[in-house]
Amino acid sequence: MFLSGRKNVRYTFELEDGKQLQLQYTLQENSLTDRWIKEVKLYSRTKGSYPNLDLSNKSYTKASLVELYGKLNSIIDTINSVYEDKPLVPLKGLRDLNRENMNRLHEKFEEYGEKGSFGSGPWYRGERIHTTWLNLNDYIHITENALDIKKGEFPNYSCLATVFPPYPGKKLEEEDKIFLTTEFSWGHLYLGYNTLGKDFMSAAYDNDARVVDNEQVKIQSMYSSEAWLCFHERSHYLKDFESQFERWYKKLNQDTKDKIPLTDLSKLAFGRYYLGCIVVNRDLSKFHPIEKDWYNDANLQKRWNDEVFSKVKDIRKIEVYG
Repeated sequence: MFLSGRKNVRYTFELEDGKQLQLQYTLQENSLTDRWIKEVKLYSRTKGSYPNLDLSNKSYTKASLVELYGKLNSIIDTINSVYEDKPLVPLKGLRDLNRENMNRLHEKFEEYGEKGSFGSGPWYRGERIHTTWLNLNDYIHITENALDIKKGEFPNYSCLATVFPPYPGKKLEEEDKIFLTTEFSWGHLYLGYNTLGKDFMSAAYDNDARVVDNEQVKIQSMYSSEAWLCFHERSHYLKDFESQFERWYKKLNQDTKDKIPLTDLSKLAFGRYYLGCIVVNRDLSKFHPIEKDWYNDANLQKRWNDEVFSKVKDIRKIEVYG
């Protein structure tokens, strides 16, 4: 049940067998969540709007690489077919499914974002190709995640849920940065990135010094109805990402280091903006009835990820209360 007197959001998903799954979140009381709720309500009332789902890393593993190889090349062929200069290099084998090539493809996606993503510009070729470019970005991240997941590991699933279209949204304020966090744990809700390009966190995660060298890093400056539902394993350590970033930073050459504002946390803008926490509702209780276990039992969370969330197919409703 929702907590009385608190602001909440409920997502209704469709599973592969046609059944529905409802996930409910209690929102933290702060000025950012208030503005996010207004944005969700605004878009929901807009003519032609609809809920949209991006299953960024559903159930793909290394066993899925052949499928992902075919999907990426199909997307690349579709995009290249409408441009005379064929901007994307096709993959030539499974060995091409690596971080370096994914970073190259993402660089082209960023270029499209600058030259054609908002219905104008030299690279815009209509909504069908625009959607194909967005699919390219999705499958780049899906492939990166599949390359990382090892058999038996905790499946760090997540999704982006949006009242479509999500952009351009509203501008974040400097004081909103007090709600940035790098602690990404199972059952928590965050603002979607809502930005074309990579921030410093993504550059480090992808080992992509190129985006720093080219001064193409883009920290999040806008928010929309987009939210990131996180079902990651809780880290054993606090500040785990910062530790990883430090190790990555130390390996960079000095010219690249000089372009990273390491002493200015506001400009680094690490993390995602926090919104709220999952409520153990009826659907979760059917799977496991003991509420406190949901917040602490990693084996329970892993089992639910594998048996339930991996079966999510689409989203049907986004409802806010309060």
